[in-house]
Amino acid sequence: MRAAVLKSVRGPAWVLVGALAGVAAVGCAARGGDLAAVDGGDRYGAESAEVAIGRFLDAARLRDYPAMARLFGTAEGPAERRWGRVETERRMFVLASLLAPRAYGLRSNPVSEAGGASRWMVDLAGTRNGDVSLPFIVTSQGDRWFVERIVTEGLRAP
Repeated sequence: MRAAVLKSVRGPAWVLVGALAGVAAVGCAARGGDLAAVDGGDRYGAESAEVAIGRFLDAARLRDYPAMARLFGTAEGPAERRWGRVETERRMFVLASLLAPRAYGLRSNPVSEAGGASRWMVDLAGTRNGDVSLPFIVTSQGDRWFVERIVTEGLRAP
């Protein structure tokens, strides 16, 4: 079992108005964004489950919706293929408004999901909902990992 990883992130607090409540997202992929150089440009997914979650949360803090979208999908690939770029970035906007942590820690969870997906508990500090722990479901397509689902029920939208 891996030890918890704590990553501190800093940045200005953003106030978002008019976001939707209770979104459990499945994500997408798009081009561009501040994390493109770190993530290898337009490449979808990440090299491990931990990296997928970490980069997704870093992008949420930066409000980098295209970078978030590149890390969201299923075992069939990026969600953008199903929803399109515009719809996917709208969903990433809502997720960023709910998540955007000041810091986070990852805890492996011994629960395996259907199709080889795995569940991670993510401790988020400094969200608009305070400090919360949420299950993240991650899955892989070949050697690329995607955040497939985040259980956001119980979080309040701005």
